[in-house]
Amino acid sequence: MPMGPMALVLVLILTYFGFLDRTLIRMGLTVRQALVALLLMLLGSRFTFALAPGLLLNVGTGLVPGAAAVYLLLTAGPAQSSIRTLGAALATAGAVYLVGIWFPPGQPTELNFFYVDAQHIFAAMAAVVGYAAGGTRRSAFAAAVLGTMLADVAHHAVQRWEGLPPVPIQVGGGGFWGTGVVAGFLALALADLLGEFGEPERARLTEAELRPGGGGQPRP
Repeated sequence: MPMGPMALVLVLILTYFGFLDRTLIRMGLTVRQALVALLLMLLGSRFTFALAPGLLLNVGTGLVPGAAAVYLLLTAGPAQSSIRTLGAALATAGAVYLVGIWFPPGQPTELNFFYVDAQHIFAAMAAVVGYAAGGTRRSAFAAAVLGTMLADVAHHAVQRWEGLPPVPIQVGGGGFWGTGVVAGFLALALADLLGEFGEPERARLTEAELRPGGGGQPRP
């Protein structure tokens, strides 16, 4: 099974049994919202459509996570938080694009470096930069997903600009199904393991205060 759907199944199970409740609360999401989004990703992964010649978008591993990332971007809180998230997404896109110069999307990417697939490097790079630039769970996930998708679109645009034969590129897949989804989950894992630093006021809130109707004001 490809890496993306495997990650979706794992996260779906963890969410259903309550292991990710704290993470979801910190992201401003409910368990029901998360389960619906994950089910849509899993079911939608069977459907792909073309955005342009050589540019594909999978519903489950591109459209749905992209929409979720945009939602988190627009509801990040104060305007400065949304701007920071957008900047983190652009920084992530730049980093992934630079990696893609050496390992172009859509091309065979198996390396002789410990038999690592270059698409794993895409996901890891997006996760690290997304977390480092975003600083919160919401920003890290949104930046990693959107950054991966923007990098794929940029590679396609450069191909067309240079008049190269179009190599099929799947937005959010980076040439390997679901790289953007995996990058988002890895960014969340980093934020959980290393902590948030992007919004000190929000970080001081308890889970009760972060729940809908909890007030959302820092403790004195």
